[in-house]
Amino acid sequence: MATGSDELTELGLRERKKLRTRETIIRVALDLFTRQGFAETTIRQIADAAEVAPRTVSAYFPVKEQLVFHDGEETLASLSARLTDRPPGESAVDAMRAWIDTLLSSVELDPETARCRREVIESDPALATYERGQMAKVEQIIAAAVAVDLQLPADDLIPHMVAAATIAAMDALGREMKQAPAGEGMVEHARGLIDDAMTFVGGGVQALAQRQRAANR
Repeated sequence: MATGSDELTELGLRERKKLRTRETIIRVALDLFTRQGFAETTIRQIADAAEVAPRTVSAYFPVKEQLVFHDGEETLASLSARLTDRPPGESAVDAMRAWIDTLLSSVELDPETARCRREVIESDPALATYERGQMAKVEQIIAAAVAVDLQLPADDLIPHMVAAATIAAMDALGREMKQAPAGEGMVEHARGLIDDAMTFVGGGVQALAQRQRAANR
């Protein structure tokens, strides 16, 4: 009869095996997408390369685009929680800066993988459309937080303009990172670019807030 400790060990082993399977599927999928194209690569080819059944690939990734944007939902949930649960007095921009810094600290930046992923996205219209949808969700999250800072309705144009500017700045950062130097200095380079982007966005929000206060006098 299995003890509670044995059951926990077995559960831990199963979870680690699932994680390894998921990581293998992501890795081989990106390799195939890079070599032969996203649209040209089938789920069966990915399954064969990962040595799993096609239904296993689909169980982990119900939508093919999720093989490229495999961390999309977790990232959206994390950003939303960070902006929604920020302490009193912390601006949306400062919260985003801290969130991005935490994100950079918690992941290993692999320049070659990042470049391959970016090239795959930019070479396929379906992936580009999917990414725009993801960015639209990010924009909504940012706009809602900025609206709170500016004491404006969530559907007001100004918070959405700020959010769109933030997305544009982050997009420019992504293009810059494609050319970033590899190695240990990459994270610090990314942090410097993010700091510049958030300083730019934060300055705009401060100016809007000052104008809002002046108008309400």
